[in-house]
Amino acid sequence: MESLLRAREEKLRGELRADDLIEKNRSRSVERLREAYGDMLLRYNAEHSGDRPRQEMADALISAANELFALLQCGAVYTESSPRRVRLGGVFSLLAAAVCALAAVLLIGTYRIAGYALFAACAVGLFLAGRFWLSERKETSRAGVDADAVWKVLCRTGETMDRKLEAFSEQERAREAELAAANAPGADSMDPEELQLLGDLLEALYSDNGEFSLRQLKKVRVFLERRGVDVIDFDPALTAEFELLPTKNETRTLRPALTANGKLLLAGRAAEHTD
Repeated sequence: MESLLRAREEKLRGELRADDLIEKNRSRSVERLREAYGDMLLRYNAEHSGDRPRQEMADALISAANELFALLQCGAVYTESSPRRVRLGGVFSLLAAAVCALAAVLLIGTYRIAGYALFAACAVGLFLAGRFWLSERKETSRAGVDADAVWKVLCRTGETMDRKLEAFSEQERAREAELAAANAPGADSMDPEELQLLGDLLEALYSDNGEFSLRQLKKVRVFLERRGVDVIDFDPALTAEFELLPTKNETRTLRPALTANGKLLLAGRAAEHTD
């Protein structure tokens, strides 16, 4: 995957820079990344055409990565404004206008020209007071993340992961079932001794001869012991290896227990005398 990605590094970087500086379109960048990873997946699967599990795992990883590319669209810009404050220049201009107005009222009757000049100065002071009364509002911007948008992307990614993992698990179970069916023991896997034993037992079944049948059945014990299977008759000290059935007759073994290397393969069955 890394080598396939590096093979298109220069082209992909140039396209992403163009989307950012010229088109200023993050959605297009997300589409480019998804297209790049889709092409990577096709090339990767072509290189591993005979390895189905590897191909399916690659598809699961690429699908999850494609969902996460949407995080590029979760950015946000926040603007913060500082409060406006009263400046000293505005206060002084207002006081100067008030003084000029008062002086003009006092002098207008005696010195008309001076009174008009003071009224003009008062107007200028009022203008300056209004101009400089409040300071300029300062605005600052900062980059942030839209938490709701990020959460939606993560949820979609989790859903994709679950879906791909479940599909991969189902494929694995299907392959295991096919392999088990292909490796299931058949007639060709039976050795001559097994076939001979089964033939003797069938012969005893068809013979309708009780004594002959018993002789053939005794071969089963020898057959099992040759294969490391212990045939154990009932003993009161070995009740854990047997299913016990009450009887008024004497205690006896109905079916021996089969063990191998200290492990119980098949529980025996015995009739135990009870009053």
